[in-house]
Amino acid sequence: MRMMNNQLKLIPNNAEAYTSFEQEFRFSSLGNKLENLEGKRVIFRTDYSKESIPLQSLSRPVTNYTSNCLRDFGNNPRDRTIASIDSSCALVGETDEGSIYAGRVATVFAEGGSIQGYCRAGPVIIYLDPNTLSSSFSTGITKKISNLILFDRAIAERYVRIYLERRAQIQAARSLSDSIIVADGALRTSVLEQRESSLKSVQDVCEENFNQLVGLSKTTSLRLVSNAVAELQSIQKSQVFVDLTNSIKALLPNCGSNRIVVAKFSPNSSVFRVDFSPSNGEEEGQILSDMKYNDSFFRGYPETLRLAHHLSVLDSSTISSVRTYLARKYDLIQVPSDDLRATILGKLV
Repeated sequence: MRMMNNQLKLIPNNAEAYTSFEQEFRFSSLGNKLENLEGKRVIFRTDYSKESIPLQSLSRPVTNYTSNCLRDFGNNPRDRTIASIDSSCALVGETDEGSIYAGRVATVFAEGGSIQGYCRAGPVIIYLDPNTLSSSFSTGITKKISNLILFDRAIAERYVRIYLERRAQIQAARSLSDSIIVADGALRTSVLEQRESSLKSVQDVCEENFNQLVGLSKTTSLRLVSNAVAELQSIQKSQVFVDLTNSIKALLPNCGSNRIVVAKFSPNSSVFRVDFSPSNGEEEGQILSDMKYNDSFFRGYPETLRLAHHLSVLDSSTISSVRTYLARKYDLIQVPSDDLRATILGKLV
């Protein structure tokens, strides 16, 4: 793995804490043997587009949460740091033995209703072939999962994102105390996690430093959640949430020990699923109240997460720079490739 030197940051009020976070993450042992690419034939990828599906329900609500389950955020918010983390990953190219990926992860900090600063790592270049995966990246991962990572590009990209996000979450939890660490998406363990950078490791470090860990989701596969979202969306009241934990556990007994709610931060805004780690020492209403008070919100969505997304995105120019760097550094032999979709479909005009 190689991390290209384009670190950017704002100077926050608590500069010492954030500088410590950046240095600890940047100089962590992220080693991968990119020299294994030396002289290889490579086909570079050119399509980086992705689509996302919003969390919503097309059906009318069939339950009445507003009458007996609606709860307000806490009434006494307090100053504390919010640290939100997101990442992106793109397939850069493929060799005969493996694939090259570029990843980037960003952490954005807020306090008192305003953005305080951010740290960004990447593009981190990762070459996954049987040798590098078994020697550098497969701690605690089974042989079957390793094979899936090697042969399924979507799983490999997810693997890289989990790897970067977990490390950033752990470093944020170590650098801060009495803060709220916000992950993008649900808090779920994954078979793609490494042992030393698992969700359990993040939870343990959060608990040691009295940090609260939450995950905020824009999508769901559970109709129970989407129905609750639809009903909460229909009311004008804001800073309210519905606890769905018991209902979800009744349907999915093995869903884990997280507390799961749907929350509405602002009037006429979207509703989001929020997962709370079992390691948290505070009530859900208090954590949501502190998030609302210390973060700023864009269309009802935390600004820290929105900025973390944009800061982590890898655009085509960045990928082109990575390709140029790799081709020159490792004397790669670029194999021409056609865009089969464009060749077959063509253009009408």
